[in-house]
Amino acid sequence: MYMVVRTYEHADPRFGNEGFRRVHDEVIPKIRAMPGFISFYSAYDRDRGTVTSVTVYETRESAEEATRLVEESGRQNLAIMGTMHPTAWVGEVLVHASAY
Repeated sequence: MYMVVRTYEHADPRFGNEGFRRVHDEVIPKIRAMPGFISFYSAYDRDRGTVTSVTVYETRESAEEATRLVEESGRQNLAIMGTMHPTAWVGEVLVHASAY
């Protein structure tokens, strides 16, 4: 398994709910449709104005393709939301635990 960790700094808290609505309505359907999709999580640290998301895929290729897809579709939304310094990296999952 491979995961993509994305971090977005300076996310304007006034747009937090709108940003998460856009992720839910526009981004999640695209990444969910990617071959090998396993899971997606996103969290917003209101004190720091930082959003972090983690997406898990079966293969590195799927994780990297999803990263390209999110970067392309996210450019306009990031500008609207006042978000700066987006970063993303792909890594192999070495340890995994779940209640399921």
